[in-house]
Amino acid sequence: MATAIVVAGVVALTISQKFADQIARDNFFSLTLAGCTIIFLSVRSRREFPQAAGAGAVLLGLQMSILKTPFRALTGFALLGLGSWLLLAVRRIWSSGKNDDRVLLQDATLPPLLFLLLGYFGSGPLVMTARLHPKTLDWFLYSFDQSLGTQLSFRFGQVVLSSRPLTRATLAVYYALPIAIMFTYARQLVRNRNLAMMAFLAFAVAGPLGVVFYNLVPAGGPANLFGSRFPFDPLTTEQLRQIPMEALTIAGPRNAFPSLHLAWALLIDWYAEGLSRWTKIVFFVFVLGTVGSTLALGEHYFIDLVTAFPFALMIRAACALNVSFSDSRRFVALLTGGLLMVAWMVLLRWGLPLVWISPIVPWTLVAGTIAATLWLQARLRTVLLQPVEGAPSAVEL
Repeated sequence: MATAIVVAGVVALTISQKFADQIARDNFFSLTLAGCTIIFLSVRSRREFPQAAGAGAVLLGLQMSILKTPFRALTGFALLGLGSWLLLAVRRIWSSGKNDDRVLLQDATLPPLLFLLLGYFGSGPLVMTARLHPKTLDWFLYSFDQSLGTQLSFRFGQVVLSSRPLTRATLAVYYALPIAIMFTYARQLVRNRNLAMMAFLAFAVAGPLGVVFYNLVPAGGPANLFGSRFPFDPLTTEQLRQIPMEALTIAGPRNAFPSLHLAWALLIDWYAEGLSRWTKIVFFVFVLGTVGSTLALGEHYFIDLVTAFPFALMIRAACALNVSFSDSRRFVALLTGGLLMVAWMVLLRWGLPLVWISPIVPWTLVAGTIAATLWLQARLRTVLLQPVEGAPSAVEL
């Protein structure tokens, strides 16, 4: 009965016009779905992959024949992932007892399902944030970046968007985020279940908590602020000084501060503990590429990326469930991450005259924030894999 319900649900979803439209236009959601294939290949024998491919092909055929949708490669990968998830769910239903294989199938099915639900409904909170905050604080963030002596988003954009190969490479890195998240979870799932559960929790919590900050500091990013003028026509300092520092109405989502894109990339890098050397190198390069892509595409101001560090630290510490909360390495990391976020919000809203005293001031604040975050993250890392008596276990999630 349960198998029939799951299969019927997946088929109904596949032939839903709303679902078909979303996987056609939402690259992040489609690639999150595709990432389920990585989880399938991690927890099952590769000899079973033709079954997943067959399930995906059937779903693709159903969608194309019933909804008359054209073939798109990204849609094909998304439905391959959905077919992979379906097979994992069916195997989980038919498994028995409390053996390791049953637990592994459970972890390969339920957390990815939550990832998919968050991706499917993720646009709702952003739409609500835009309605609640028709005016944004973009000029305040732009002013801080200007106080550094250069607009880094414009500089990166001028280099990248002038070259088609660089633009394509940048877009590839930008949209690779959900694949990297699913890969990290999948590899840790077969290596260290506790760490995999903590990583899953951190990835899942970051989105909703990020929306809270989007409402506290609503901003759309330089591409939304400048439109077609980005990235080749930034304001001079003299022009900026003529603009009153006040909220203004612009189009687009309010999802700039902090950069969740970079926060997730940092968490991916931090949760790569124990994976291969080459995987860690790739993830480190991915973090650097994320910095470049988010700036070059005009999605974020530089300050958005800076605040991603304490934001990610706060998430990492909050989700370190196998470390006692009384341990200073967890408590201080959590407290410092939160206080730095509050401090930056206050500074950007009411303390901009301070950073305009000299470029040394904002650069010192930037360097101090990143250095403090990385130091506290390194301290937390030393105890993250050491269970503490009395602390809750991630296995209980």
